[in-house]
Amino acid sequence: MAGTLLVFASKQEFSFFFKNVSAVVASSTPALIESAVDAAIAGVGAVDFSANLARFFSQKKYERSFLLGICGAYPNSGLRVGDVVRVDTEVVADMGAQSREGHFIPWESLASKEVRYKGASFRELPLCLAAIPEVAGGTVNCCTGTQYLGNRRESTFQIQVENMEGAAFFAVCKAFGVPGYQFRAVSNIATDRDESSWKIADALSALKTQVLDQLIQ
Repeated sequence: MAGTLLVFASKQEFSFFFKNVSAVVASSTPALIESAVDAAIAGVGAVDFSANLARFFSQKKYERSFLLGICGAYPNSGLRVGDVVRVDTEVVADMGAQSREGHFIPWESLASKEVRYKGASFRELPLCLAAIPEVAGGTVNCCTGTQYLGNRRESTFQIQVENMEGAAFFAVCKAFGVPGYQFRAVSNIATDRDESSWKIADALSALKTQVLDQLIQ
């Protein structure tokens, strides 16, 4: 059994960390980064990410996996751009139905039960990673572009950040029996869309220092 799989959604995120490794190759098969550590790109969004991560797990058995990337933080979360968080649970925050009056009905309400996806216990992590602040995440197909939607998602699901792959990651890890951990850095506030305020490079630099450098030594 192989050691650790580091998985990224986008080529941009992967290439920021591994400039000398082909992103094209890492999109088709996990690339060896160092002894017992592979890294791969599974694709942006829950559909591509799920299919490709399942393919990677089918090709090779891993002892654990880490999803690393960026996220948006909701306005009232208390988080700031550049903060690094450990996402322990996910809900699909735009899955549900619309009422005839035009109101959004969360899937949790339709299913009459809580639908949450969970990562492996942080107690199995090194202390430096276990100490990173825990948040709840929302996986979305459509990223927040207004303060109204950000506030609604945050209050409806009691989540602090949003991304596009977290629930898929936890679901596939559970299906294959691979302990999965998710760490993200805040690149923007999920409010009225303003790309000029995004700080993706700063967020990834913080993620490298606080997480990736602890996994690859």
